[in-house]
Amino acid sequence: MGYIVDISHHNGNIDWDVAASQLDLVIARVQDGSRVTDRMYQKYVQSMKQRNVPFGNYAFCRFVSENDARVEARDFWNRGDKDALFWVADVEVKTMDNMLAGTLAFIDELRKLGAKKVGLYVGHHTYKEFQADKVNADFVWIPRYGGNKPAYPCDIWQYTETGNVPGIGKCDINSFIGDKPLSWFIGSQAVRIQTGGFSSPEAIAQITHYLLDKKWWVESTFDGKGNVSYTTGGLYDPEVTEFEKWMKERGWWCTRV
Repeated sequence: MGYIVDISHHNGNIDWDVAASQLDLVIARVQDGSRVTDRMYQKYVQSMKQRNVPFGNYAFCRFVSENDARVEARDFWNRGDKDALFWVADVEVKTMDNMLAGTLAFIDELRKLGAKKVGLYVGHHTYKEFQADKVNADFVWIPRYGGNKPAYPCDIWQYTETGNVPGIGKCDINSFIGDKPLSWFIGSQAVRIQTGGFSSPEAIAQITHYLLDKKWWVESTFDGKGNVSYTTGGLYDPEVTEFEKWMKERGWWCTRV
């Protein structure tokens, strides 16, 4: 088993050639509220993709109202790489009276935008105050140091903030303690899909509606001859297989790239 770590720009320059083989999963910070974008995030993501390191995204939440929570969630979604396997709301400081309402709004907005798996990171000491048991997250992540496991049900336990991983150095290290194994979090590797064969307006309209309904990000390419192809990514089975079957039934091509 490799390490499960979470990182931000506080970890500085990482030697990914050394670290990659040590890692099962990385959870990378995208932002600290809406105003601060993690300055190392894009560099980290590029390095992880080059070395096939599975990763998820997290955002440190600073929302002060339900509306502000939705704005932060949209900023998080727009800044985060869509090949991430999941998205996490890091809710560990009190920034509004009703933290539950803000958290629910943040997660709801992420799902509306297209996030498939959304997790909640919440402090052990604020779990009850923030009513974390009422949050409809897909998984829960709790920090507790000193050897004692969290007293509340969770799927990921951040058990140290002073771990040491070759290539990274000092960092937070986590472990799975619920009923969700590593495979639940990473599935198969996130893949990109390229599609084509849409030479009629009807075909283009049909695939466009399909992609919009799924809320997948899309890049479109026109070849100058009336044909269009699409590229999308951050998908994993069974969605990929279902999409491939749907395409084949209509006589269109799609390729994992």
